[in-house]
Amino acid sequence: MSFGRQRSGSVAVPAAAAFLSGCLCFLGFVGFGLYPLAFVAWVPVLWATRGHSSWRVFGFGVIFGWVTNVGGFYWVGHLLEAFAGAGWWMARLGLLGLCLYQGVIFALALVLVRRAQQDFGLSPVWTLPVAFPAMEFAYPQIFPNNYGVTLYVLPVLTQIVEVFGVLALSALIGLANGAIYELVEARVERRALVRSRLWAPCAIFLVVAVYGLVRIPMVERDLQASTRHLRVALVQTNIGGRERDHHDGRQRSAHLSMSLDALERDPSIDLFIWPESAYDGYIDRRTRDLPKHVTDGLGVPVIFGGVTYHRPGDGAPEIFNTAVLTSSTGAVKSMFDKTVLLAFGETLPLVDRFPSLLGVIRKWFPRTSVFTRGTTYENFDVDGVKLMPMICYEDIIPSFVRTFWVNGGAPDALVNITNDSWYGDSHEPLIHLVLASFRALETRRPLIRSTNTGISAIVDPVGRITTRTKQWEKDTLVESVPMPMPQHAGTTPYVVLGDVYGWASLITIGVGWSIGWRRRRLMARGGRR
Repeated sequence: MSFGRQRSGSVAVPAAAAFLSGCLCFLGFVGFGLYPLAFVAWVPVLWATRGHSSWRVFGFGVIFGWVTNVGGFYWVGHLLEAFAGAGWWMARLGLLGLCLYQGVIFALALVLVRRAQQDFGLSPVWTLPVAFPAMEFAYPQIFPNNYGVTLYVLPVLTQIVEVFGVLALSALIGLANGAIYELVEARVERRALVRSRLWAPCAIFLVVAVYGLVRIPMVERDLQASTRHLRVALVQTNIGGRERDHHDGRQRSAHLSMSLDALERDPSIDLFIWPESAYDGYIDRRTRDLPKHVTDGLGVPVIFGGVTYHRPGDGAPEIFNTAVLTSSTGAVKSMFDKTVLLAFGETLPLVDRFPSLLGVIRKWFPRTSVFTRGTTYENFDVDGVKLMPMICYEDIIPSFVRTFWVNGGAPDALVNITNDSWYGDSHEPLIHLVLASFRALETRRPLIRSTNTGISAIVDPVGRITTRTKQWEKDTLVESVPMPMPQHAGTTPYVVLGDVYGWASLITIGVGWSIGWRRRRLMARGGRR
């Protein structure tokens, strides 16, 4: 594979440009807060890889993607130590391996952009908004994420998510990079600007912004007109995951004590939400009454996370990561078992197919649990308010919410319980929250999120984080959350259609690759004659 005229010079310059692009990418991502850099991050590597072979472009793209992921996912090393029990060196090797694997997304997108330029003379301004979202959509990620969430600070641009999903925001970032690349290339090569490569992106951004300016007031009016409110209390004890291992009741006592204090200050609370693993014991799934064990004296419905178990006959017990809803009397009303399990924390790769691997892998990751996957989808009902429960990083997977919606029905709000303490005092809690916030936009439902050590938050249907706690601080967040009125509780295009932008991008790439391959084949035949 090649891109026409090859460059035979040093690879140092494009490698350095790829490294620079990676730095700009992660600095522009959530956490560092320098989001304008996202609009120029691809420019150095696009410029430096002109004329190189596909294999070289792929290699430079791997550098680009690896650096991006190391900067964005540096906290995975701490996770593997704290959650999976890996040693320091094994945790760092795991981090570097993960970043190399997920960095391939950037490499594949870069190869596609350069191949389209070779085969069809297309500028990156037209191809990057297709190639990058397509790779994000199709490539299986261990930690699912979309670079487009960088734009969460610009609600006027994010409202199109209810139609096209988050991939459309990655496309906007690609469009901006392509337009700025045109400016740079034209100036360096001393050629005239191709004006369509500038006015077309500007026009698209304008249309997206106008859509946002129209939709935001519409959603706000619906919220203000709502007469249905759920007053929730999110209890953040600032007790991390390691303390849970002691099973000494400390977490349960802290949550109950803080809840009783909050209820004394505000008797109008309708629902307490405690985070994942708030109950530091094991609950027999046959138990239907929990007042003495969990909610003693509270007298208000509670959603909390805990480990439940079931022993089928004489076999080994099955354990589940479970969200439990109790009534005001402490009776168990509903349970939801986590269906998307975290690799090396809650499950092990291939362990379902090859159980004999369990002992071998546990030598490397001794703290790993093996939970049973949940199989049912049922909304929680709190006094007629339907709540969709999600545990941990299920809230960052758009397809999970759509699957739940189809099987469990339309909810009034989304509820997530999470334990992010395994990641330390890093950028991960904010990244997790921002990724999750787009579920509110996709569904036009509020998101209520309770965590052990932060960040607990309320996200409105516009996608704005309206109220939040700090990281690693003890706090109780009490808020009245407006629920959609029946006349406004519709289903968004995204919930109905899913990732149409991702599928359209993949089809476009498939068609283009097929046409390009046929052209190259015909040219090769002509050359041989």
